Amino acid sequence: MIGTPLLQRIMIWLVPYRAMLTFAIISLLTIALTTSLLTVIIKQLIDNMNAGQTLNELQFLLLTIASLITLRGIATLASHYAVNWIGGKIGMDLRMRLFEKYLVLPLDHTIKSNPDHHPAHFTSKIDRVIDGIAELLTLLWKELPTATSLLIVMFLLNWEFLLMAFSSALVIGAITQLTTQAREPSSQSPRDLMDDLLLPRTSVTHIRSVKLDDGQLQESQYFCDAIERERTLALKRALLKTLGNIVVSLIIIAILAAFSLLFIQQLTLGRITIGDASALIAAILLLIYPLKRLLLAKISLQYKFQAIDEIESFLAQRNEIDLGNIEIARARGLLQLIAVSAHASSQSNPSLDKFTLILQPGEIVALSTTHHNQVNLLIDLIARFVYPTNGKILLDGIDISTLKLAELRANIAWITPHTLLMNDTIAANIAYGSTRCETEARIMKVARACHVTQFTRQMPHGLQTRIDNKSVTLTESQRQRILIARALLKNPAIVIVDDTSASFDTECAHVEAALNTLIHHRTTLIFSPQNALLKKANRIVTLT
Repeated sequence: MIGTPLLQRIMIWLVPYRAMLTFAIISLLTIALTTSLLTVIIKQLIDNMNAGQTLNELQFLLLTIASLITLRGIATLASHYAVNWIGGKIGMDLRMRLFEKYLVLPLDHTIKSNPDHHPAHFTSKIDRVIDGIAELLTLLWKELPTATSLLIVMFLLNWEFLLMAFSSALVIGAITQLTTQAREPSSQSPRDLMDDLLLPRTSVTHIRSVKLDDGQLQESQYFCDAIERERTLALKRALLKTLGNIVVSLIIIAILAAFSLLFIQQLTLGRITIGDASALIAAILLLIYPLKRLLLAKISLQYKFQAIDEIESFLAQRNEIDLGNIEIARARGLLQLIAVSAHASSQSNPSLDKFTLILQPGEIVALSTTHHNQVNLLIDLIARFVYPTNGKILLDGIDISTLKLAELRANIAWITPHTLLMNDTIAANIAYGSTRCETEARIMKVARACHVTQFTRQMPHGLQTRIDNKSVTLTESQRQRILIARALLKNPAIVIVDDTSASFDTECAHVEAALNTLIHHRTTLIFSPQNALLKKANRIVTLT
């Protein structure tokens, strides 16, 4: 059904929830047991009715049937709860592991990686895996025991019926699998189908080129051919599905006819009683669904578990490596970039070529460039998200590649206006990350310095007011002051002010004052087209 390594991996996921797993297995086995017992009680009831047993005995058997059905219903409810509880927990674990892995991957990997490897894109795949685990548990502990117990009952009642039922199940299963496989698109690979579906998106993305080269007619023809292929394949699948259903229906009719003849023959010869016949009919009817699920399990589980390897390969990637071993605590802020060369992730030519810049402690330098990728690259180099191909970057005379990563980044604050706030309190948004355990007094002091308390005074809970789209709406300047307060609480030696992709509200006196407080006596790099920010710099350096 599924490979041993895959089964072992699933069992590892299930181990933390073994108590609920045991409860689920007991519930599923109860369903299987009550299903097979029903056929035995039906036989006893019919035979007793024919034998003219007393009303009390018949009532007892009817009460037993009602009790079994009730027990089966309770077990079904319990098993559904337990299986879904386990699936939900495993799904939550996988989502958390994927997200946590994404947070500790090297930055260049997250930039260069396939968009399909983003944690958000794994959502549907995880849902399929959860469905597969639920199906696997149900197959192993309900459908398989149910089918086995019913076949045992049939064997005890009449082995000839068992042989016929087993042969019929194999024939129907083989035909069902053949028709299912035939419905899969054979003339076109999944990659070709995906390319066809992406044709309109590609054409829209490159619409300028299409219009400039007068390629509308060809693009329309390509798209027409693609949807024609998809239409033909869909028609083929529909016809094969219908044909398969017809063939299976004809075989079932033939099997029922054969069963009827065998029933009549066995009853005529006195080899089985009416009760035996009733029990056999009930067993056959109850056997259809579990056998169908077991026969189709391979195809279903392969589809649902095909994402496990992709999930595991993503989780197996190497985390961001920290080779630094020097502790620096609070730096003075002497930042030196000496003959630094580096490439942006999307370019082969150096975005920075033998670039040299020295910032004295407390100096404010504005960097001017027309290339946004140079801004990102320089920030990434200073924060050691990426490494230079040549040259050195020194902090207080120490090569940053030798510093402990946490120590280096604790000395750097990067503020940009488009940073999102969490759906938490204003205080929690200020005390973020490495400063999340700061005292309330420190948070309040920083909030005052950055003019955050100017607007939180009017809020019912002050700094403990939750930021929520429904209840609290912050203005852009208020949001920016919270971000500046977050940077100030970090008490960095180096501040990077980046408003190349969005602008700080320098028209607001409170934002202006908060920025001045943040950069006061701190080594500051400013990336901005705004004159109001450029005027704060001691000098302006042009990146070429």
